[in-house]
Amino acid sequence: MKYKICLAVLASILALAASGCSSSQDEGQPNMPQQQQSETKTALPISAESERFCQEGLAAYSRFEYDAAIAAYDKAIQTDGRNYQALSGKGVALAMRGNETGSRQDVADGIASIQKALALQPDYVPAFYDLALAYKIDGQYDKSISYFQKVLAADPNNTWSYYGIATIYGDKGDAKNAVVYLKKAAALDKENVLEAARTQSHFDSIRNDAEFRALVSP
Repeated sequence: MKYKICLAVLASILALAASGCSSSQDEGQPNMPQQQQSETKTALPISAESERFCQEGLAAYSRFEYDAAIAAYDKAIQTDGRNYQALSGKGVALAMRGNETGSRQDVADGIASIQKALALQPDYVPAFYDLALAYKIDGQYDKSISYFQKVLAADPNNTWSYYGIATIYGDKGDAKNAVVYLKKAAALDKENVLEAARTQSHFDSIRNDAEFRALVSP
């Protein structure tokens, strides 16, 4: 299933990814999960060279250059096969490329790569988000929701996990639950969330719902 992700959602993804590949927060990235401002308790060490390639992958991903991102993440993994950050980054880049091109193989390979990352580092929260997104692209909505919920368990103020769940319910035509999660997201970032909800096709099937209309009306 092909769909567009608004820039604010992408910024959230990048904030999660940046917190994994670097301890610094990129300028202008909103709503970085508090959980991600420190390393996981039992984080595996990653070589400096592999970390450098990981940063290159993140930079390319932020420019929507998925081929370049995947190539850089591959270099990071070749340098350090236990670089769970690169495995997760490669996975979401593959899934996003598959979303653009319609390649289900890319999406499947992306899911597998993120799963490898979690096998190495089970408490790596950015991989929960990446996997939620990849499952969403693949149409595995229940699994996607479960991984968005894992992000929220670690960071209850993660706006775009609430929004991600809302879009799934919107795609399903479940106005009641879509509105519940949209309200949670809007409570944290009203302007960006409601603008996204007004313009994204995820909510097309529930636009006539009175509660949805009341929530998103300017």
